[in-house]
Amino acid sequence: MKMDKIEIPENQWVRETSRICGDVTVGCAEAAGVLEEAMQSADWLKSRHSELTALTARLDSDIAAVTNATSEASALSEAAVSRLMRGNDTVKMSLASFSALVDLIGNLGTHITGFAAAMEQVKRVSQSIDTIARTTNMLALNAAIEAEKAGDAGQTFSVVAAEVKKLALDSRAAAVEITGTVNSLSNEAAKFVGQIQDGISTSGEAQRQFSSLEELIHNVSDIIGQMGDRSRVIAANTADVHHSLIESQKVRDAVAEANGSMFSAVGKAHNQLVDLENLANGMFDHIVHSGLSLDDLKFVELAMEQARRVEKLTEAALAEGALEMSALFDTDLQPINGSNPPRFRTRLTDWAQSNWQPLLESVKATDPDAIMSVVCSSMKGFLPVHLKEYSRPPIGEISHDTKYCRNGRVLFEGCDITAKESEKDYIMAVYRHEGDGKTYKVVRNVYVPLRINGRRWGDLEIAYTI
Repeated sequence: MKMDKIEIPENQWVRETSRICGDVTVGCAEAAGVLEEAMQSADWLKSRHSELTALTARLDSDIAAVTNATSEASALSEAAVSRLMRGNDTVKMSLASFSALVDLIGNLGTHITGFAAAMEQVKRVSQSIDTIARTTNMLALNAAIEAEKAGDAGQTFSVVAAEVKKLALDSRAAAVEITGTVNSLSNEAAKFVGQIQDGISTSGEAQRQFSSLEELIHNVSDIIGQMGDRSRVIAANTADVHHSLIESQKVRDAVAEANGSMFSAVGKAHNQLVDLENLANGMFDHIVHSGLSLDDLKFVELAMEQARRVEKLTEAALAEGALEMSALFDTDLQPINGSNPPRFRTRLTDWAQSNWQPLLESVKATDPDAIMSVVCSSMKGFLPVHLKEYSRPPIGEISHDTKYCRNGRVLFEGCDITAKESEKDYIMAVYRHEGDGKTYKVVRNVYVPLRINGRRWGDLEIAYTI
């Protein structure tokens, strides 16, 4: 249905009213965008709350494990201190017994030293006996000589001299044996005294080590006792943290409930505002169709003029055989690898790239500051080609690719659907251009139907700002 333009005289109030209506439509779109962001934030908070609740549960479980572990550590510390103290008492008793043993060894060394001295005395006496035996032997020898000189009268004396000599020899032999034995005993005594002295020295070192061990055990007992104290403090603190987590869970539950209520209220407000946005778009469309908005009408006239150019260009290509109808209306979307967001191509893509894109660029050039984009969109929202500015090679970065790699995208929602369902000569709408996927820009959009050989292909769209 075509709505005739109402001829009215130029009137500042009329123009201002149409401008305000357009601004109201833009404001509704912006408000709807804000509420949509609020809903997304509320939904994000809801998901984060669930994650936080799960994290808190794990933390609480870990803290409970820490509490149990510190309680066990405290008990083990007390048991270790008790055992160490018993060990310390044992060391003390062992040290006392060892000290008595060291004293006993010292006394034994003293006695052995005295024994060695006595052996030296015996050795000297034995040497005196040997000297006397030697002298006696010489005297016996002299007596035997004198008895020999006396002849028969000296026979008896000769016998005595022989006995004296034999006694001297026996005494000397005994003295030599005694001296050998005494020497052996002296040597053994000397070795024993040396070993006892070494033992006394070693025992002294061992005694000092026992004393160090006693001090070490005392220090270790003190450290373990401190560990037990710290474990009890940790257990108390973790118990406080557990109670705090319980309280924080109550707060989080309250926040979650409030966030749920907010999400519900924002959702309701968003739905109402979307309805208002649709109503405002309808009002905006009627105002432009009535001819009251001169600022928008110039873009409508431009879009209608360029739509006719696209139709003539395409119909000529069909007539010449440069393009087939099956390719023009091809709906078999083939994914383009490496695209994020997803992009597609059909048998129309290459022809549209060569023939439609230059035309779209020429439309953009008529008012580059106001016109944001010019596209041909199919009945299902497929964009076979776009302006060069929005047809850049993807780099794999989602914000860049969303903003600059729009050729081949499928954009079909809201006012796009309404426009495709309309049979008017054009449809006006205000929508939020997605930009880089995180931010958006509110633009006005005119949809003019494209009919190729009488068959509706889609629309020529011009998005612009005033």
